[in-house]
Amino acid sequence: MRFLKFLPLLLIVFALQWEAYGQKRPRYKADVVEYHGRGKVKFRKLIGNVVFTHESTVIHCDSSYQYTKDNRLEAFGHVHIKDGDSVTITSKKLVYEGATRQAKLRENVVYKNGGRTLYTDILDYDLIEKIADFRDHGKLIDAENTLTSDNGRFFSQINYAVFYKEVKLVSPTYDLEADTLEYSTTTKIAITKGPTKIITDDNTTVHALGGEFKTAVDVTIFDEGVIETKEYILEGDELFLDDATKFYTAIGNVKLTSKNEDVVIIGKKGIYDQSAGRSKIFGNPVMKKLMELDTFFLAADTLVAIESEIEADKRILAYYDVKLFKSNLQGKCDSMSYFMSDSMIVMYDDPILWNHKSQIEADSIDLYLVNDIIDKMKMRKSSFLASEDTLGQFNQVKGRNMTAYFDQGAISAMDINGNGESLYYLLEGDSIMLGMNKILCGDMRIIFKNGDPLTISFYNQPEAELIPPHELSKDKMNLEGFVWRKAEKPTLEDVVSYYRKEGYVEKDVMEKIKEVQKQYKVDEKVIPAEIKMPDKEKFKNRNIPRLKNTEF
Repeated sequence: MRFLKFLPLLLIVFALQWEAYGQKRPRYKADVVEYHGRGKVKFRKLIGNVVFTHESTVIHCDSSYQYTKDNRLEAFGHVHIKDGDSVTITSKKLVYEGATRQAKLRENVVYKNGGRTLYTDILDYDLIEKIADFRDHGKLIDAENTLTSDNGRFFSQINYAVFYKEVKLVSPTYDLEADTLEYSTTTKIAITKGPTKIITDDNTTVHALGGEFKTAVDVTIFDEGVIETKEYILEGDELFLDDATKFYTAIGNVKLTSKNEDVVIIGKKGIYDQSAGRSKIFGNPVMKKLMELDTFFLAADTLVAIESEIEADKRILAYYDVKLFKSNLQGKCDSMSYFMSDSMIVMYDDPILWNHKSQIEADSIDLYLVNDIIDKMKMRKSSFLASEDTLGQFNQVKGRNMTAYFDQGAISAMDINGNGESLYYLLEGDSIMLGMNKILCGDMRIIFKNGDPLTISFYNQPEAELIPPHELSKDKMNLEGFVWRKAEKPTLEDVVSYYRKEGYVEKDVMEKIKEVQKQYKVDEKVIPAEIKMPDKEKFKNRNIPRLKNTEF
């Protein structure tokens, strides 16, 4: 009997414990509470200053329907959710499932987490896993950046987010477009997937097939992409961007294309130093310049393209073991400059050229192009011209400076200025040598036909000597300093041999990006199932090659 006396009290306590610890139903308060029923459906109608408290979540609204049996509530007007210490959400409408702690917010949704604010009209929030999904367009704003996309997901517990479909990021230093963007606020690493485009504040454009951004150190890694500057386009299998120093690196199948000239440089590795306006290609680089009915090839250990606001300073530098090839001109030297403004090529350090039957040497050689055709050549200091005749003998001319003039790619005339010397073999037909004409004078002029000297004119006190064949000896048959270097003459294979050695495949990366753009589309209007908790392994730091400006 004493037990029965306390039974009602025990039942009340048990019921309170069941509600608090078993079902964990929301507690509420409001200005007005009404009880309604529609058949078997029972609900409360709460009006005015409505507040629900459920575990660490507090919900405010103007009015609400609470379905106690289903542990569900519908909230309207000035809905405000506070979840823990960091997340607050406001909207016009809310459906909250108490059993699963799922919140579905609609119309004018504002989600705030830390210093970031998201604006959207459709947001689903899992208060257990702390995951928020938005659909049908959202805008995320923090202290410096604005990001928009059609869909997205936030993992609040690990400070990680995924945005996909029409992703656009506007920041103080660059704008970004991608199909998918993943970002961790803990590691400060962002990952894009699919075709990605970045435009920096100085109008440098990057196109790539996805990348990894280390925002804390302003470093970005791209898979197969293009860096587009004002004057050049740099492509590679991998791109490394150091935004802090404006120093970019391309690795694998590198291709540098001039926008304003018919010039392409290809190699294994490339660097773009934005502050200096220099692009450097090395690893068996080759430059190609399209000319009328021909192509000019240039190979060296290193090729450097220099940008400048001053037209005269725009040039391409080649240094160490330089080789060049054109159908009617081959050459080699230690270093070379190609000036864009006047299409002039300057060869330094033991330059030598071969044009048809002629071998040309000097301390430095300048080549002038007109409409992509060689028009004139200047040889400065210790100039030497030699050509082989049909008997294997060498006609030779040397002087302080020489100027050669070309017609249809072949030497048509040459002026020798200062300290002129000449050895010229007189032939009868192609097989009989009549003698050797040796001349010393101040200046000369030679007229060529089909690559052979036709006439020679001498000026300023010429001294001539005709030496008959029987008086010729080996020490008289060559001018001082003469060496026939035909064995060093580069072939096309010598210049572009790395195509086969390195397995290089020249291709248009932009065309591949456009093709992937057509295929890589996220058409679903709901969150794809594969976008789940991120793989933490992908956020481990990678070693990035860092190349200093001093390499230039």
